[in-house]
Amino acid sequence: MRGSIRGWMSWGFLAISIAIHLVYLSSLLTGQLNDLFHDTRYITDQGIDFFAFYQAGNNVLNGIDCYAVPDPLTVPYMFPYRYLAYFAYSFGALFNLAPPIQAYWIWVGIVLVCVWLAAIRTRSVSKTLHRKDWEWRIGASMWFVFSPIYIELYLGQVTLMAAILMFFALTSTSLVKGQRGNWTLTAFWTMGSLMKLIPFLIAPVLVGAGRARAVLAGVLVFVIGVFAVPAGLESLEYFLGFNTPQLTQVTPYVGNHSLKMLIYYLLGEPGADFSAITGLLFGLFFLITFVATLYSRDLWICAGLFSILYFFIMFDVWEHHYTFLLPLLVLAWLRGHHEDRSRWVPLILVLVMSIPMLPIVEFLSGIDPVLHPINMEPIWLIVYHGSKVIPALIFYVWLYMMAFRSPRVESLEESAQEAYLLAWKNLISGSYPRVEGGIIVQEDENTSEPTMTHDD
Repeated sequence: MRGSIRGWMSWGFLAISIAIHLVYLSSLLTGQLNDLFHDTRYITDQGIDFFAFYQAGNNVLNGIDCYAVPDPLTVPYMFPYRYLAYFAYSFGALFNLAPPIQAYWIWVGIVLVCVWLAAIRTRSVSKTLHRKDWEWRIGASMWFVFSPIYIELYLGQVTLMAAILMFFALTSTSLVKGQRGNWTLTAFWTMGSLMKLIPFLIAPVLVGAGRARAVLAGVLVFVIGVFAVPAGLESLEYFLGFNTPQLTQVTPYVGNHSLKMLIYYLLGEPGADFSAITGLLFGLFFLITFVATLYSRDLWICAGLFSILYFFIMFDVWEHHYTFLLPLLVLAWLRGHHEDRSRWVPLILVLVMSIPMLPIVEFLSGIDPVLHPINMEPIWLIVYHGSKVIPALIFYVWLYMMAFRSPRVESLEESAQEAYLLAWKNLISGSYPRVEGGIIVQEDENTSEPTMTHDD
């Protein structure tokens, strides 16, 4: 009876999620949801990020530096291009095959198709893991209900696409079914990392899982991409000069949802220089995440831990960036055993992070609607800035606890030695361990049969 109830409820949840997804799509045409989110209310120019990519591509096609802002523009409006030059020569130039407005809608269509493909992939992975039907329906629904996707599509960003490519890498047959051959892992992970650098954060996890060659291939393609374009070194210097200060400097901005922005208000606006806090956050989170990766055989969980570091270390974290967490939340849901009550945490976090907090906080704070939300009392700014990063912190802590359920061996020292040997063997001979359902399979020395010790 309980299974039947869950089945009907999961169908209902899927239907509601798809309906919400369709509302997001209709709002791209009507703007009916724009007042619910900071970036769609105050960054009123739809497609503005995409047009930065498009203009950069148009620049290089006309022999102009990709970072230049020509007059007149080819696009209606744009933010300054702040990405690596190879992306302008590839992505930006390719979309110049169509006029700017049409190119934006083509990109929106491509992203939407990939979201549906990811939902379909969620079903196939769930079947491979022998999950019940209602569980894949919940996992697929998570792709449709997540509100940061609307902001991503509105701006024409590429974060979600990079996340989906990483999702396909982490759900490749090499890592789900334990099949030999990892070219799909390498290809999808590399493409995602070239589109947005965040997927590179899981490189230590892949190395520790015996995929050092895949990481080297991805890094090599990245280096070639950086230096193969004209003025590659100069473009790299510009990219670093433009973006590096964002690591250590903090400027109040309502649309920012980083941990640093939350700390800024919690400390009473202590000043712009966050160099010491940046160093502390990076050292602390990287160290404890690295320890978990050395100890745990759960590749999916550790990939989630390293990915979340972006939201704790960087300052420029916009609401649409949280689309990068979505596939990791889906994987965490699929990874959990159906009898484990804690496995509901990822679903709850998806629902919480989908709530448009800006109008809620404005209503509760009583701020005059004509005033910009930056004028809210500090306590309400804390509530607002914590609405995304605090769930990310909860997800991090939950993942950390899950990581220690699947130890490589009993001691951390022996686990570190095993991770090193896996990486070295892959680097030298190309051999690597099987990974099934995101778990590194240990080979029994006597029988050469895989022994699964995780709690599934």
